[in-house]
Amino acid sequence: MKTGLNTEKLILTGLLTALIAVTTGVIAIPVPFTNGYVHPGDSMIFMAVLILGRRRGALAAGLGSAIADSLLGYFIWAPFTLVIKAGMAFVAGSIIEKCIEKCAEKRRNLVASCAFVVALWFAFNAAVGGIVLYAANADATSFAAALGADAGAQPLSSVVTAIETRLMAAALLIPAALLLIAVTLRRKENISVPLGHIVGMTGGGLFMVFGYYIAGGLIYGNFVAAAFSIPANIAQFAGGFLIASLLSAALQNTFAKRYFIYGAKKAEAGKAL
Repeated sequence: MKTGLNTEKLILTGLLTALIAVTTGVIAIPVPFTNGYVHPGDSMIFMAVLILGRRRGALAAGLGSAIADSLLGYFIWAPFTLVIKAGMAFVAGSIIEKCIEKCAEKRRNLVASCAFVVALWFAFNAAVGGIVLYAANADATSFAAALGADAGAQPLSSVVTAIETRLMAAALLIPAALLLIAVTLRRKENISVPLGHIVGMTGGGLFMVFGYYIAGGLIYGNFVAAAFSIPANIAQFAGGFLIASLLSAALQNTFAKRYFIYGAKKAEAGKAL
């Protein structure tokens, strides 16, 4: 029985690794400034977490995404992708597990969960804003070059402030957008998204966005230019959250529900939306 279960998990891990690689590579939209790309592969990463858990999900996410980078010719990104996507899945799964554990003890705690999501976004915003400000002050010439403008065309402080303002807007709007997606799915499609999934996928998505920001800055030696990849990566994981939520809800109504390690029964305590 144990051997059969392990074989099933191994097959599912291989299948999801392949699905992640295919969905990542089939629609690859280049991102200016960073020579990277965005894709719908995050949806399959979130599905891997929900089906396999944090460890096997991380394995499938890292390998599948790195394979896609290699096949598309983004060899320089592949090592970073292996670590970042694996970390994304592991973080998402860890938070979901913790939410299920806490909700099982205290039932719903919508306010605390929302506060945690907002805190994650503000921490992300503060970290990126601080790095951008440091990089800009360290080399004003390269900062201006990254923006495609003359060094003296615009005051340095005003440009940095504009970037920080956009990041702050994202910090406020994206968590609200994810909650809005969940509420809309419940009302329009009668799909209930467990609160733990929202918090977990947000945490995993933020890890991914910040990871690629740091990787881009290291690869190209410019943390200012790397910041321009942030909005596209945020939209990427938000879209992945929506697709994964729809697919998960649809599969929960079929025989496939038994494959979900974070299934409907385990997530019932966290079903705040």
